[in-house]
This record gives sequence, structure tokens and C-alpha cells, in this order.
Amino acid sequence: MSNVIDLKNKKITVMGLGLNQGGLGVTRFLAKSGAHVLVTDLKSEYELKPTLDQLREYNNIQYVLGQHRGEDFINTDIIIQNPAVPHNSKYLQMARAHGIPIETDLSLFLKICPSQNIVAVGGTKGKSTVTNLIYHIFSQAQKDIVLAGNMGISVFDVLTEINTNTIVLLEISSWQLEGLAQISFQPKIAVLTNILPDHLDRYDSFDQYACSEKLIFKHQNQSNYLITNLDNPITRNSSQETKANIFWFSTKIRVPQGSYLKNNRLIFTSGKKSIAFCSHTDIPLPGIHNISNVLAASNVCFLYNLPLSSLQEGIKTFPGVANRLEKIKTIKNINFYNDTCATTPEATIAAIQSFSAEPLILILGGRDKKLNYNQLLKTIKKRKNIIYLIILQHPQYNASEIIWNDIQKIKLDEKAELCNSMWEAVQKAYHKATPGTNILLSPAATSFGMFCNEFARGDSFRQAVHSLTREK
Repeated sequence: MSNVIDLKNKKITVMGLGLNQGGLGVTRFLAKSGAHVLVTDLKSEYELKPTLDQLREYNNIQYVLGQHRGEDFINTDIIIQNPAVPHNSKYLQMARAHGIPIETDLSLFLKICPSQNIVAVGGTKGKSTVTNLIYHIFSQAQKDIVLAGNMGISVFDVLTEINTNTIVLLEISSWQLEGLAQISFQPKIAVLTNILPDHLDRYDSFDQYACSEKLIFKHQNQSNYLITNLDNPITRNSSQETKANIFWFSTKIRVPQGSYLKNNRLIFTSGKKSIAFCSHTDIPLPGIHNISNVLAASNVCFLYNLPLSSLQEGIKTFPGVANRLEKIKTIKNINFYNDTCATTPEATIAAIQSFSAEPLILILGGRDKKLNYNQLLKTIKKRKNIIYLIILQHPQYNASEIIWNDIQKIKLDEKAELCNSMWEAVQKAYHKATPGTNILLSPAATSFGMFCNEFARGDSFRQAVHSLTREK
């Protein structure tokens, strides 16, 4: 879109600074641009200290913390809405009533970004792995690419690296997509990994959530590409909802166009072309869901005509993504895996299915997002290799309570217990494990309450594992 926007001396309210780069990048960019910035956040100065420390050098930023004031949403030129802020916030409604423009960091970025060569990756699960795999392959092939978005990297931190030909690779959440409604977002390539029940504590229904995820392709036309999942019951109907040229991926059936798995070989097909580009044994990440992720990312590589050797080498050397089935350590032949980003039952089921035979100890629990845990409990009961369950207990962890009550109903409570801290959970798991056991943190719920976010939960698990010194 590449518009020139003069921000100098503009009064701008940033609503929501956050701790995971949510508002830091845009606030720093606005301050550097000469705007008069007011940051308002419900968190206290103490809670936001790690972020505030990175903004100390700017004297054109004011802060209103621990509260929001109506006046800050009326006496301003622009509002920057953090994606975590609900669109029906009374303060945003107040701003709309007074005609104040509302942007997000991403909508502002897209208005000034010099490149229209945008690859956007969304979906409920798998988007971080797919995004990072694409970046890994393209970087190894020495292509001009930048990575940012819903992964702790602000789009404004990479803005200076972008020219008109740069591939701009963005991981985008459903909340961020909602914030792009006013600019008719039209990526060159949209990747939609899947749509599964999630965030039902924010959305009124699953259909409403699904519509938010589909915004990634809503404004695409025949010159654009949509890469999506033929195995997912929601995304497989995408051809009826978009004008984009669709490239599918599937681990179950041959696709009309795109990538699929057949006899343990990954194959790309388009027109008369059919290329077997790797074997499932070339993929270092465990689980059928990661084969699906590789198929999705590979479609992007073929659309950009990357050399086959670059794609193959990139797949083989991809280290995975922190906090997603991340192997932390092996102690006395006991393996510890951090899957803290599994914040839904479906994600935990995928993690369980990644370990077929070895004894498995699961660490579960957190705060509920109004999701259904029935299938997860059925999976746990059916899997013979799950030898123990540990549920994190906290006053705000209603998902833990649901899981614990259901475990008792299906008489699995004899091999399960509650723990009050991550350190205690790791200690108990280690003591219950025998050589060859995999200990897996895959919570099936959010972290809020015991931790500030899922990454802090993963760090806590990592620290607890590294602190183990007791000899078995």
C-alpha cells in the first residue's frame, strides 16, 4: 500500500502496551516518528516494567497505567488498538462515537510498508511452525525475506529492512485479522493452516471465530494464492468462499493442486507437474501434524519457484519452534518436551499422537476458553502408553478442574494428581518416570493466572527441568 503517513506532532493513544511485544514496537516507532504518544494499559507499572525499560529513552511518551481514562480516547488524533483488546471495548466505542480513527500496529504498518509481496500465515494451530519453516527455507536459499507478526517480533522492528521486492512474511492471529477489516487486507499468498475451536471465551460462537480466521483470504482475487487444508472440515470448503487460486495440502488424500502425503512421500502437483520432494523420514519434527505443516510451507516454496535442493535442505535442517513440542533435555534416558503453546484440547491430542509407543507422562491444565475436553479425555483413556497425568492447580485454572473431574468419572484418577506449581509438577513427573519415558507439558488450556502468558509457562517448565539434579 506504501502510503506516506506524517506522524510528527500527532497525538496518538496506544491502548495496551503488553509484555510480549504487543505494543512495544509500534510505541517505539511512533516515538521515533515524532508523535506525542500516550500509552494506556490496565496493567501496573510494576507488571509492565520489562517493556517500559525499553522505552525509557523517549521523552515524548506519557503513561496512564492501571486504568483507562475516557478523555484519552477523545482528545487524540489516532488510537492504536492492541490485538488483545476486544473490539467492543467501551473506550473504543467512545472513540468511534467521536470520529477518532482506530488502527492496529499491523494496519498502520501495512499502510506504509514499501512491499506488497506479502505472505500471511494464519489458522488455529500450526501457524508458527509453518511461518518459521518458510522463513528458514527462504533464508537458507538467500532470498530477501523478513519475518514478523504474532510471534514476539514487531512489524516495525523489520520495517527498515524492507524494500519494494522484499518478501514480507507475517504470522497473523484472528484478533489481528479483525483489526485489518478497514483496509481490505489482500496478501499475495495467504496460508490458512486449519480452523479448530479456540478463543471461545472471546467470541460468541465457533462460527464467529471461524469467520475471523477467514478474513485472511476475504479480499483476495484471482491473482492471489490461498494455501489451505483439505483435511480440515472448515477450510476444505474455502473454494466456495474465495476468488483466490487455491493450493491445497493433505496428509490423507491426493489434492487437485498443491502438496500431499502418499506412501510416506511428500508430493507437489500442479497441472501436469508432479514432484516427490521428500520423505516423511526427512522431517525432524515428530507427529503427523508436522507433516501437514511441512506440506503447507512447501506450497509457498513451489509458488516462489525455489530450487528443489533449497526446499529439501531447509526441511531436513529445520530445528522446530520453541514452545511447540520442543525437546528440552534428556536425563537418565527420560525426555522432556515443552509444548506450552498447546492451549486447546485438539493441540494436546496432536501432541499425544506424536508419541506412539514410549511411556508418556502428561502435564495438563490451565484456564478454560469455553472449550470441550471430551475428545481429549477419550484420547487419554484410549492411549495405553500414557502412564501418568499431572494437572496444574490454581484458583483461576477452571480447565484443570474440568479435566480433574472428568478423570475421576472415567476412573483414571489412580494415575493422576494435582500439583500447585510447575516445579512440583516436573519433580513428580520425574519421580514417576522410568528410562524411556517422555514427559510432555501440553496443557490444553491457557496459562493466565499462574503465568502471564504461555511463553512464561514454557520458561518455567524449562527452568524446572534444568534444575533437576536428583539421581534416579
